[in-house]
Amino acid sequence: MRKSYLSIVLIATLALTACGTNASNATNVTSISVEDMPLSAEPADDTTTQNNTIATNTFKFNENVFSKKAATIYGEKTKASFFNLCKALKAGEDTFECPDEATYIECIEGDLLSHFFPAAVSCISADQTTGFEDGVGKIKYNITKDEFHSREKAFEDKVIDTLNANVDPSYSEFEKALNLYVYISQNFVYDYEMYEDYLAGKGENVGAYRALMDNKGISQELSDLYSYLLLQCGVEADVISGYNINGDHQWSFVSIGGKDYHVDPTQGLSSPDLFDDNTPLDYFLMTDNTRAERDGFSDYYLCGSNSLNVQATDDKYSTLTGGYFLKLDCNRNILTYGGYDGGGVQEFRYDD
Repeated sequence: MRKSYLSIVLIATLALTACGTNASNATNVTSISVEDMPLSAEPADDTTTQNNTIATNTFKFNENVFSKKAATIYGEKTKASFFNLCKALKAGEDTFECPDEATYIECIEGDLLSHFFPAAVSCISADQTTGFEDGVGKIKYNITKDEFHSREKAFEDKVIDTLNANVDPSYSEFEKALNLYVYISQNFVYDYEMYEDYLAGKGENVGAYRALMDNKGISQELSDLYSYLLLQCGVEADVISGYNINGDHQWSFVSIGGKDYHVDPTQGLSSPDLFDDNTPLDYFLMTDNTRAERDGFSDYYLCGSNSLNVQATDDKYSTLTGGYFLKLDCNRNILTYGGYDGGGVQEFRYDD
């Protein structure tokens, strides 16, 4: 197996070029030689891109993120109540407005915090006896408010630092999705210890917050984090789960250009023993058929529900299967990737 086509210096460069005017809207693959590629010897940091262009725009934290598909599943009433809860938590309040007890329990005890306000996971709970009355729900803090605010602020700061270091508001949906996929691949590891704890029923702290702060996680955490970061930068994303002979697994369901795709950030984690530690692209923007054929998943639960019929049928990115990430040129809309088994260096041209 041929594992390296570029210098190790280029492989270590993880941040991506700043986006510019589209040079070509044709989506195709071109083989190129190594000599055709400009190599960079400058490592990326939190303020530069791969060609050392400093991003001119910055992101601001959005406390009210909620995917369109989740709104369809849970309803606008629950969405509005959840936003009331988020506002109350940010303000350090003890109550929030909600229309009924079922919505109150859903907002605090359901999966919504995991998906859309990760810093509050395990930090608050519902009062099952007197928690809801006359359109008002009580918030029970499991830690002090000062501890919660410090935790939430640290998470918020790291979310914004992560986005500003890896994507720009001007990036296309594809570019944001790929950049953040590479970010998780190159900066996170699978947490086998937490997986064992989770199987033993000790997973109360599982979530995107822990993953981001500790740079490790299991599939539930990594997919929640990936989808949450995408929502924070304006890309529609959810989490989706399924079962096969090995048990349950969770990954992300992402909308690019109005079409849906499966993205599995856990399977995309890089390994020093494979492809010079580059990010594999096999699990990036998959169709339903690819997802089912690869791991046997076919019956899906989006945000914990099977009430919404979702499909991923567009195969425009299927040519990336069998490749690993090398470089993204946003100015020319070209993704450069290497082939696993002697496939050489390829160029994939994408639309804005």
